[in-house]
This record gives sequence, C-alpha cells and structure tokens, in this order.
Amino acid sequence: MKKIVPFTKDLMFKTKIGEITSIALDNTLKLDTGFVSGEFIVSGTYKLLEESQIEEEFKYNIPVDITIDSKYDTSNCVVSIDDFSYEIINEEKLKVNISVMLDDLDIKEDPIETIEVEVSNELDDLNRESDTKDILNDIDSELSNLAIGSNNVAINNEITINNNEDNKATFEDELLDNMSNEKEYSIYRVYTVREDDTLDLIYEKFGTNKETLMDYNDLDNISVGSKIIIPSSDE
Repeated sequence: MKKIVPFTKDLMFKTKIGEITSIALDNTLKLDTGFVSGEFIVSGTYKLLEESQIEEEFKYNIPVDITIDSKYDTSNCVVSIDDFSYEIINEEKLKVNISVMLDDLDIKEDPIETIEVEVSNELDDLNRESDTKDILNDIDSELSNLAIGSNNVAINNEITINNNEDNKATFEDELLDNMSNEKEYSIYRVYTVREDDTLDLIYEKFGTNKETLMDYNDLDNISVGSKIIIPSSDE
C-alpha cells in the first residue's frame, strides 16, 4: 500500500528574485517506529534581475515530521520523494511543493480466534445438540472477550452497515444451530470482520466458498465487527 504526504512551504528571500537559474532538493528523512522525521534541503542559484549575469546561491532547510497511523505495519516501508515543483510568488517569495511517498505499508491483521470442537459421528441430532451446549458453556468465557462494537463504515459496498451490540447474544445460538447440520467438521474458526475485508477476500483467505459459509452465517447481514463461523475439516 502506498501513501502520498504533500508539503507546501514558502521560502522568503532577503533580496529580489528575478530568475531561478538552478534548484535541487535533497533530504535527510529517516523512518522510525510510527513516524518519519528529518529535513528537506532546497538549494540552488538565482539572479536578482533576469537580465543580470551575476548569480547568487541559496539554501533552505525545512524540518519534516510525519506521524504514521498505528494500524499500519511499517517494517517494510520505504520513504522516498514522489514529486517536487516550485514557483516564484513575488519578488521575495519562492513556493516549493514536495510530496513524500510511503511505500509498502501493510495494515496490521487482527488475531483469528479458533475454536476446536469434536463432533461424534454416533450422536443423533438431539444428543449432538446437548453436547454442543456443554462445549459452548466451556468456551463462553473466551467468547465474551471477543470485540463487538458499533459500526459506521461499509465494506466495499458488499457488506451492509449494521449496529452489532446484540451480536454476542445471538452468536452462540447461531454457532449451536449451524453445527447441528449434517456436515461435520473438526475445527470451527471464528473470524472478526475488519474494515478492509470483502467476502471474496475472506473466501480466499480461509480456502472456503460462499455456499459453505451460508450454511453457518447470514451473509446478507455481515458488517465490520461481525463474527463469521468458518468450518474446516483440517486437523
């Protein structure tokens, strides 16, 4: 992922600017955990009058501090100058426009909650439901720690915006009902939907498909923060 950070700075000259005859941009930018700091170094030569043969030198150091949102992983990030331009505003003012590129930013992934459930092939539907309730009671304390919050962001127009305050109340019942179907799995993963997720990305990430997840989830009402049951036969 790339991020462009623009900067604009007016440089005030002590003498008149007739013509910029040369200009260069250097920098001392360094990436640290959560921020970029350093300086832009703008230097060159100019004439007091366009018709003058005498050139004067100039050099300006511009401090830079860029704070990077904590949701990004910067371990592979590369900092570079994306664009540089300038214009003479009046006889004493030079405006410079500089864009910094932050490349290879990654969004940190939320941990995936995994619940392992053993299902006996010999249980009839009634006994299976009874044993599953016992299993859910054992994992209730872990489920209560799953983050459920109100949402105000749609996911690429594929997931409807909903308030999920009642998700925890219905999640255990949904897991219980869906585990009672004829398909049997050894592992049920519980995944919390994040802001940048789409259903297609979730299918690809867990090696599943829409038909399988529809047996365990109401995919028409998934939103940011929703819990999705993902069955797997992997041991």
